[in-house]
Amino acid sequence: MCGRYERRGDKQKIAEAFYAKGGLDEVDFGEDFDCAPGSNQPVVWMNKEGERALGLMRWGFKLPKKLLFNVRSEGIATANFWKDKFATNRCIVPASSFFEWKDSKKGPKSKYEIKVLDREFFGIAGVWAEWRNPKTQKWEKTFATFTSEPNGIMRELHDRQPVILDPKDFQEWLSPSERLPVHLLRILPDDAIQAILLGDPVARPERSSPMRGLFD
Repeated sequence: MCGRYERRGDKQKIAEAFYAKGGLDEVDFGEDFDCAPGSNQPVVWMNKEGERALGLMRWGFKLPKKLLFNVRSEGIATANFWKDKFATNRCIVPASSFFEWKDSKKGPKSKYEIKVLDREFFGIAGVWAEWRNPKTQKWEKTFATFTSEPNGIMRELHDRQPVILDPKDFQEWLSPSERLPVHLLRILPDDAIQAILLGDPVARPERSSPMRGLFD
């Protein structure tokens, strides 16, 4: 968790939504309705010129035996693998929604789409680093997304949820600072999200019904 998310909108829309100006001539991408670990996805980060840049990075740090694509927000400032990256290489991952699957005792897992209310796009807190691809011997930028304890709605689906940043905190999150911004790694309140049950594993949300209130 979160292992799949959706990103609607092209490069121009994403750049405008996150006020990114750097790197636009060097990157191009379209919509992606099933962003998966291991794939290249657009990420907003602060470049050397001190402006928000948009670039493609690979989702997941490739370790010898696994792909590390999520990082727990708890204890991040002291975690050996993450603390240096967290201090200097924070980023924002643009998304339109994310997906989760709930176990069922009587059949296949049920798929849910989770949206942030009143936001066409939202930003998942992320951290990035450079990784040398052993196949090409080239350096690539890779990223991981932060997760937190679940809120009341997400607790019914999974024990983790992505950390979704408040737009007013984007600049502080991306800017270098002596004080590590652990205070921005908040749990999104219940009333900020809507979980939508997808009747078919590949059903689009337009053909789905809201799940809000189902767990009351």
